[in-house]
Amino acid sequence: MTDRGPLEWNGSVLLVLAAFVLAALNLRPAIASVPPVLELIRADLGLSYTAVSLLTTIPMFCMGLFAFLTPRVARFGRERGLFWAIVLVGLATAARVASHHLVVLFATTIIVGIAIAVGQTLLPALVGEYFPERPSFATGIYSISLAVGAILAAALTVPIYQTTSSWAIGLASWASLGIVAAVVLVPLVREREKSPVETETVRRRLPWRNPLAWTVTLFFAGTSTIFYSGLTWLAPRYVALGWTETGAGFLLTVFLLAQPIGMGLFTLFGDRFDDRRLWIVGMGAIAAIGTIGIAITPLSSPWFFVILFGTGSGGLFAIALTLPIDLAPDGQATDRLATMAMGIGYILSAFGPSLIGSARDLTGSYVPAFVAMCVVSLILGLIGTAFNPAYEGTIA
Repeated sequence: MTDRGPLEWNGSVLLVLAAFVLAALNLRPAIASVPPVLELIRADLGLSYTAVSLLTTIPMFCMGLFAFLTPRVARFGRERGLFWAIVLVGLATAARVASHHLVVLFATTIIVGIAIAVGQTLLPALVGEYFPERPSFATGIYSISLAVGAILAAALTVPIYQTTSSWAIGLASWASLGIVAAVVLVPLVREREKSPVETETVRRRLPWRNPLAWTVTLFFAGTSTIFYSGLTWLAPRYVALGWTETGAGFLLTVFLLAQPIGMGLFTLFGDRFDDRRLWIVGMGAIAAIGTIGIAITPLSSPWFFVILFGTGSGGLFAIALTLPIDLAPDGQATDRLATMAMGIGYILSAFGPSLIGSARDLTGSYVPAFVAMCVVSLILGLIGTAFNPAYEGTIA
């Protein structure tokens, strides 16, 4: 157990925490607002299902590919980089008001993916710098904010469309979050400019040859895979069992609402222990129980199993965001490790839903798909045993 003192809740701490929370709140709505109106977009623009699916696939690949820009951006200041990433997300989201034009729709999708990639990869090093004694707390808070942003966008985009009779306005409305976040980030940028930190003069490569760095990368890929696979196939699983689309959609909402439960538990209690292994094994087991229940006995206690799945996968994601802070000795090293983990991790996890879909096509059943998610959850628990506290600060 670690003797970590309480945070001093002064104005500066609250400002920084608010800035991180509001920044994170902007990193999912541009993606999560699309699926609720996907069929409207397809019908209105005359797109094929393959083409319209790119609106959710492209951001995932961009989030992975363009994460590799982060170490270069960080050399100009992480606060400044985060500020401009949020501004870019906001501008691209606002431009979607004209997304009845295909070029605008797909261009803004690419820009959003790039900006999110840089913004979310900068956050771990910023957390490590501003909250060195409370990395689990601060990471948990902003990971909850990520989940809340996705939940709000998934829940409110359709009502906004119904009010305005325009799915384009429904998508563009989420730019309003960016204005608030940018305003709160400005003092952080100005404060950093008053007292700049030294940037490394030697460019270091990502830790490609470090086995522990690859373990972190695989762990991040696994956590993202089970989340996005569940997001894609949970509702279809229950529709196939005879549920209405409305009922299955509500079950999916419960899955999203359960994410902050796991994140919140890690936020409240994660900093009491240096050893993340118990957390990883526990959250992996919770997710595994939920997914195997959905696979084998889905109608016995669907709400219970879905809550377990959401809680476990949410907790695993919060832990994955904390590992670069734990295992890197300084901010630059955290940038590199987070870049590698998120870059490769998001690219790999982008294939997860498709592979699950292929299993459904081959077998004619969703059972193997959710058994596979259970296996991945158990493997994550096994991988987690590699993160010994003795390795803290060892990945440079």
